[in-house]
Amino acid sequence: MKNVDAIEKILSEYLDRKSFNEYSKLLSENKKTRRKKVSSINSESSKQLNQKLTSSSDYNSYIEFLITFAKRKLADLKFIELLLFLGDISTQKGELDSAVSLFKNLISFTNKKSKYINVAAYSMMALGEIYSRQADWINSKNFIKKAKKVFQEQNDYKGIAKCENLLGTIYGDKGDLKNAQKHFEFSLSFLNPKRDKTIYGMLEMNLGILNNILQNYDEAYNYYQRALIIFEKDNNLRRMAEVTGNIGVLYLQKGEYNFALKSFDKSFMFAQKADVLNPMCVALLNKALIYTKLKDYPLANVFADKAIEIAYKINDRLSIADIYKIKGIIERCLGNYTLAENHLLTSIRINTELENLLNLAETNYEIGLLYNDMRKPKETRKHLNSALTVFKQLKMNEMVKKVKNDIPRSR
Repeated sequence: MKNVDAIEKILSEYLDRKSFNEYSKLLSENKKTRRKKVSSINSESSKQLNQKLTSSSDYNSYIEFLITFAKRKLADLKFIELLLFLGDISTQKGELDSAVSLFKNLISFTNKKSKYINVAAYSMMALGEIYSRQADWINSKNFIKKAKKVFQEQNDYKGIAKCENLLGTIYGDKGDLKNAQKHFEFSLSFLNPKRDKTIYGMLEMNLGILNNILQNYDEAYNYYQRALIIFEKDNNLRRMAEVTGNIGVLYLQKGEYNFALKSFDKSFMFAQKADVLNPMCVALLNKALIYTKLKDYPLANVFADKAIEIAYKINDRLSIADIYKIKGIIERCLGNYTLAENHLLTSIRINTELENLLNLAETNYEIGLLYNDMRKPKETRKHLNSALTVFKQLKMNEMVKKVKNDIPRSR
């Protein structure tokens, strides 16, 4: 923590004495919550919390060393194949800095070589997906659109479909459900369900996510099951981890916590076998939310802390914002209002930067409840009404009812 200590030493030059003391007290409270032990935990959860993360610096150094050596030894085609493999494996394992470097290297290496135009397009699409995971929407869209243009020129319909699917996920992540659905359905129009199974399964899963947000649970479940059947036939562990995680979210929203926990444990197990970090992070943060609802706050906190460790490792800004929201809910329930406010404001700040309407609305709702507990009626109404506007816009009728019921209760 030497870097943090260096910052601490000069903070007093920026904050006045009162603010510095307030900050120090809040930081101390935050550290205490991270040090709390849990009394009992099952073996499955224990394995999840002890998941080891590899050193990115070691991995990056290894990749750089390998590329330099391979470039001198391999013919062009073989070198390109190696870079594609390394880019894909780095993306799956959450080593995104290396993955970005590899795909940019591929674009540079294949530049002005017409026979490798599809490799360049695939690399651009891969960069678009990586940047979307990091919620870097501008870079993501730019690379996806460049890739799509090449695929259109080459009449590569599968490539076009993949680009449309990625654009749909971007709009979905930002809470623009109408545009998300439009891109998903357009993507489907390019595909043959029997021939293009994996991408078709991904689209089924994404349409399930949209329906789950809109609380069409039966329809969402059917989409997820169809996707799961496709992925199980191919033994695609990465996608199985993602779809079982989404099934867990569905059960969580329905209040069926035992089924949700089983789904998240299954998702984590598949992700471990595939060695992919993103589904692990999603499983852990949702388990934190479940234990919050079950009022097991120490357990909720340790799951949230493990989730945020993985989220920072893979620079998953959407999950980071979500975890701060969950940590804010935990502290509100424990009566630690100042710490809860700081966590929720952190979530609001990140979601605002990411233009994530849905998560922003959910966090505005939670901070509205916090301010109600703190007897701050003006702030309560402001945040609850902000949440209500977005839930109405997204036609999330159950949430609209819920927020409306809470506004009159605000003191």
